[in-house]
Amino acid sequence: MSNERILIIEDEADILSMVSLRLKSRGYEVCGAETGLVGLRLISECNPDLILLDLMLPELGGLDILRRVRSDKRYARIPVLIVSALGEESDVVVGLELGADDYLSKPFNMSVLVARVNALLRRACAEAIDNTHTSDSNSNKLSKVLIFGSLRVDTESYQVFISDKQIVLTGTEYRLLVALLTAKGRVLTRNQLIDAAIGNDAIVIDRTIDVHLASLRNKLGKMRDIIETVRGVGYRICQ
Repeated sequence: MSNERILIIEDEADILSMVSLRLKSRGYEVCGAETGLVGLRLISECNPDLILLDLMLPELGGLDILRRVRSDKRYARIPVLIVSALGEESDVVVGLELGADDYLSKPFNMSVLVARVNALLRRACAEAIDNTHTSDSNSNKLSKVLIFGSLRVDTESYQVFISDKQIVLTGTEYRLLVALLTAKGRVLTRNQLIDAAIGNDAIVIDRTIDVHLASLRNKLGKMRDIIETVRGVGYRICQ
């Protein structure tokens, strides 16, 4: 049985209750909030492993919560699954641009929601285990670091620096960057990047990878041009 903790921020009491019961039956610990402000407070109090986030919330909207989560180093890598009645492609794109890891439109199938939750937590858990094993086996060695000009990626601590200034990436953005750097100039197709950074269980629209990479480029600032778009094929790191 699982013991990960999930925070559900959802103002519809029946949906909150239904999802909570299903996740608890799968072994998850669940915290719930029916307003945005309470949900924001519970992020620090519950220390969740994953957040299920509605967008249309009283007091504080879901997108505002997402912005605050992604701008805070303490919470930036928590997987966020948006579950919203706003299901147009433009709504999905905005959510992904702001750092959501996945997006599920209402009404939804409960089995699909559980599958998405499981997929996001599996990936987060795999990264944590890999980090622990790497740290244990290299305790007396220098950290494994990917370097490209003034860009430095510490793959043990999952930290990214430009000229020694840390930049905060979401888990998806970090995996995209690592995939591109380790490809060493080879072009990676969108499907390859989806497999490497998002996984087959995530929602995928035509612009999914483009949206995540646009956000990554924006955070890279002066280093944004190291990611080259190969029209009709994919992306690569400029050598």
